[in-house]
Amino acid sequence: MSASPSARAVSGDRSRLFLTALLVYAVCLNPLLANPMTWSSLDAAVSLVETGRWQVVHGALYGDMDVARAGERAVLGPPPGLAVTLVPLYLAWRSVAGPIATREAFQALHVVATLAIAAVASALAAGEVAALAGWLGASRRGRLWAAVLFAFGTPAFLFATRLFKENVAALVLIAAFRLAVMPGASGRRVAAGLLAGGAGLVAYPAGLLAPGLALVVAVRDGGRRLGAFALGALVPLVALAAYNAALFGRPWRFAYASYVNLPEAAPSVGWQWPSASVLLNSLVHQREGLLLYSPFLVLAAWGLRRAWREGRGAEAAVTAAFSLTLWLLSAAWLARFPTSFTGARYLFAAVPLLAAFAGPVLERLDARLRWTLGAASVALTYLVVQAGHIPEPAALVYAAKTFVSGGGLPVLFKETLPAWLGIETLHTMVARGDVSARDVLALLATPAGWRLALGQALVVTVAAATFAGLALALRAVWSPPRAPLTPAAEPLAR
Repeated sequence: MSASPSARAVSGDRSRLFLTALLVYAVCLNPLLANPMTWSSLDAAVSLVETGRWQVVHGALYGDMDVARAGERAVLGPPPGLAVTLVPLYLAWRSVAGPIATREAFQALHVVATLAIAAVASALAAGEVAALAGWLGASRRGRLWAAVLFAFGTPAFLFATRLFKENVAALVLIAAFRLAVMPGASGRRVAAGLLAGGAGLVAYPAGLLAPGLALVVAVRDGGRRLGAFALGALVPLVALAAYNAALFGRPWRFAYASYVNLPEAAPSVGWQWPSASVLLNSLVHQREGLLLYSPFLVLAAWGLRRAWREGRGAEAAVTAAFSLTLWLLSAAWLARFPTSFTGARYLFAAVPLLAAFAGPVLERLDARLRWTLGAASVALTYLVVQAGHIPEPAALVYAAKTFVSGGGLPVLFKETLPAWLGIETLHTMVARGDVSARDVLALLATPAGWRLALGQALVVTVAAATFAGLALALRAVWSPPRAPLTPAAEPLAR
């Protein structure tokens, strides 16, 4: 039986969303490998392939950050899921380019992994947001608004341009949520449980949704389907327990207690009462505050209320409880490191769900307010994305400066391209710590200044040509297919 026209339209929109997001992410790629969690995950995958043991052997390249001790062996500190995902990618890399051991080779592998895993994860998650928003009652307009704002107006954009584990975990979670609520046989519920538990192997907080989804399945489908879900969720749970027992001695003991280096030189890790500063910073701090950079997510509160009233109370309650739990637990966990983390990254597992619940509200919202919230979310998120690695506490100010000096171009053009070409530009000169904007202005009256201006013009020209090609590609993606020509009707004989 062929799919209905509406089903084909929804599938077509998801494909177009995926291609759109993937193309934009590729243009905005940030090749810089700066996150120690990413470093250690890449190292674990490479070390497993090269040595046949689960360990990290290149910790000296990144100061042994996010590295733990399992006896005498240095092992991965973060959850193992991302590193395991990287193993097939590195095997493919090794078959073409050979083994890697240097900083430059890891940087190159990071670029490939960002495109193959991070960008794909955020792009696929955008399609999942659209599908879940449709299940919640959103029309095509609401589905597209929710998906586009998730893709380009939340940290999904940032996580797609550099390799992180959070968007991979979020993709697994929203797929599990959809499998848990959509009609289907018990096999769907087994898959939902497997994914819900598996998300915790990528980012531990993401696994907290599994009990909530079990409740949703029990309310919707009864005990038999709940058993199927639990069976699926048990597999990754047992795998995690075995992993912890093998490396750290107890199924419930995680790597954090044996970290080699801790942020802020903290003596140990552990739980404290939720820090009020972390609670606040998670939402509104200029360094990744979730609601500061993605204000449209406030509409999720109305979406959850609407879903409750329309008979989807279990799903709404579980999503709200999951979001609140992440918020409180991250503040309790990060209370020991109040200046190192804002906590916003730890909330991302709930963001695709919140964006989907905002979908039905977005389509009913006043157009001016909808566009204001959407434009603010995309603009502020892009401001952070184009800034690349932000080493200063005043993140928003730093991002604004780089936006001005770099002409609003993403890192790939204003920093990576000049480095590849071996040229200096106005932006790269301003970015140096020993040069001020006033010094650059004074240079413009000299031949060296003209060379800087010409370098900047070259970069802008390449970027303009690239964005023009991107615009043409996106136009082709979203243009409606042409109807086939039909032959003219034969005139009736008289």
